[in-house]
Amino acid sequence: MMRGMLGIIIAMTGVTAQGASPHREPVSFAHTQDVGPSRSVYVVGNHPDLGSWNPVEATRLYWTPGNVWTGHVAVQAGTELEYKYIARVNTRELHCEGTNVAWMTGPNLERSVPAQPVAPYTGKTIYYLSAWTNVHILYKVGTNFVSSPPMEWIGDGRTESEFLYRISGLGEEGEGLEFVPYGHLNGVLYWDNAPYPGYGDNNYYTPLDMFVLQDGQIFNYNPPANVSAAVITHTNIASSVDGIPGRDVRIYLPRGYGENTWKRYPVLYMHDGQNIFFPGGDYGSWDVEVSATREISQGRVREVIIVGMDNTSNRFAEYCPPGDAVNGHEGIGDAYMAYVLDNVRPTIDTHFRTLNDPDNTLIAGSSLGGLISTYMGLEGDGVFGKVGAFSPSYWTAPNLVARLGSNDTKGVRFYLDGGTDEGSGIWSIWTVYDHLLRDGYAPNADLQMRVVCGHAHNEPAWAARFPAAMQYLLPLWDEANLLVHGENPLIMNSPSMTQHATEFAFTYTSYHGWRYRLERASQLVNPDWVAVATSGVERLPWQSRALGDTNNTPDTAIYRLVGRSSSVAQD
Repeated sequence: MMRGMLGIIIAMTGVTAQGASPHREPVSFAHTQDVGPSRSVYVVGNHPDLGSWNPVEATRLYWTPGNVWTGHVAVQAGTELEYKYIARVNTRELHCEGTNVAWMTGPNLERSVPAQPVAPYTGKTIYYLSAWTNVHILYKVGTNFVSSPPMEWIGDGRTESEFLYRISGLGEEGEGLEFVPYGHLNGVLYWDNAPYPGYGDNNYYTPLDMFVLQDGQIFNYNPPANVSAAVITHTNIASSVDGIPGRDVRIYLPRGYGENTWKRYPVLYMHDGQNIFFPGGDYGSWDVEVSATREISQGRVREVIIVGMDNTSNRFAEYCPPGDAVNGHEGIGDAYMAYVLDNVRPTIDTHFRTLNDPDNTLIAGSSLGGLISTYMGLEGDGVFGKVGAFSPSYWTAPNLVARLGSNDTKGVRFYLDGGTDEGSGIWSIWTVYDHLLRDGYAPNADLQMRVVCGHAHNEPAWAARFPAAMQYLLPLWDEANLLVHGENPLIMNSPSMTQHATEFAFTYTSYHGWRYRLERASQLVNPDWVAVATSGVERLPWQSRALGDTNNTPDTAIYRLVGRSSSVAQD
């Protein structure tokens, strides 16, 4: 596996063009209108990020004094946006009614969302392993499907009867691609349909720009010849926290964990572990392993370790934050959190190849599990950077909700949801949503709020919503694509001099999830490379960046640029 590539110094000129990008840019909205006590103001527009003109999918703003409704909503960079403000009756019973809308008068409002640089490549690049003697890709453009030119044969496959094919330029970079390969073998036409339904007639669908399709699975790296299936292992983790017993823990390891010893993984911790994996407990199962395996294998979600922590007979107290109570049980959620932080997490980090920074450490659960997940995300000393709160029981914890309203919560990525067929208490999610918007959260960026029509408060509903939550919390755009530098070698532009002769910088294209290091040597033979500058991890899909050296001039040293991905276990 190539983990870094040398840069070559060349001269390049020109102005960076601007264009569309998968990056979402927070846009500020504000509308002044007194809509009465039972209604709220939403914004809806011509882009999916603003509901595609569907009032049910509009984004709600929050009220401020003077009847000013405001908030930030992240919209795809480069969008020419048209939108309007609407008022809706804010009840569960009417939420899913498309007629529940009062449109603002006048023409559509317009604005341009700031663009990002045009991608440094065009369309999608696909590598495909097959025994077929020719291969085409049928892929979706708008509402129609078109056929690609023949894929290029670029080498042998894993066996004498298999070939490696490649094609580039399909679809649009940064957007999803729905497709299906087809080809001939011995004069017979074959189709390689995806092993899972959901898109067209079992088509593949992925947001990746560069990927390998092997044995019905999509990878953003070069996979081993044979990829082991996901597995679930069981253990019991003892407790060092007074009043909190140890418990059984179930651990999902994604495909290829045994073969990909170079790789480290994000970790999703989930409560009510008895109900997470098949067959589930008394209340059914989320079938998390089924959803995770499907979404990972189809190139829609990152490979992730999932840890299901069983509940105990003291679930009410353990899953309730301190200062609140559930059914007469005073909350000891701080002690339960200590067990997770001091016992469960160190055990997982010790025995498995984990990425344990906040961006790669998630906590999730439903009902009281969603409540305690929220508490742990905000009070867990910055350990958990992402929270999945499915039907959270916020109505049982007024003191926690009040703390949300009086403290800055920014810095965690939140997924919140609820179903319209749950009890009336579920509507308290909007209070938390409003608090988060006041703290500067932007839907489609660090907040996703879903109200799902017809869903009740049970395991089947949470199982149905789990895939979309994974796609938001664990998108593949959150990690480095390890194929990107194979297709686009690192290139350093000729250095730009500053006013001081000993200071200069090299510019280069930086890709999401990669960190770059500029190294200097004094000789070409047996070079003595020394790091002189290191970038942060790139947060945008792609961007022009610069690294410089303040101690030497270009004619006294040689330089190289090295890229590294945080998911690589060792260098």
